[in-house]
Amino acid sequence: MSLGDRAQSSHRRHPTRGRRISLRTVALVSALFAAAVVGAVNGAPGRAAPADPHFVGRSYTATVVNGAQIPGGGPLQVSFPAANRISLTAGCNRHIGELQVDGPLLRLGALASTMMACPGPRAQADDWITSFTSEPLTWYSVGQALVLVGPDAQVLLTEKYS
Repeated sequence: MSLGDRAQSSHRRHPTRGRRISLRTVALVSALFAAAVVGAVNGAPGRAAPADPHFVGRSYTATVVNGAQIPGGGPLQVSFPAANRISLTAGCNRHIGELQVDGPLLRLGALASTMMACPGPRAQADDWITSFTSEPLTWYSVGQALVLVGPDAQVLLTEKYS
């Protein structure tokens, strides 16, 4: 059997080879995400939050959610319109409120919300936000990405450019 025949034969036996790459990518992102979370929680060097967070005035959209998934698929969108303000939506209502940055922690005050009725699973997205923000969120940045860690989920967000 020639090398070309083996490659074709291997391709026929592994029709989901492209899917494996996708799963490897997910596994790699998950591993990096978990390692970064452990580093942030353990106070690893280089993970400390700056005094003036770079995310103020920026908006982010979730690209990966580990843990409790957003009902309806989200995505979680987070904006920081001012140094002490936050705005979030996970596919249904918009939640806005005060924010205090305390080193690697984001402490959210009571959130005000729009009151739209959302169909299907998206109706539960607001409950997801309430649960996600029920305790202070740990935050850190990885390049241009922002990671938020809540009690039941870890979210990797990338900056949204207008």
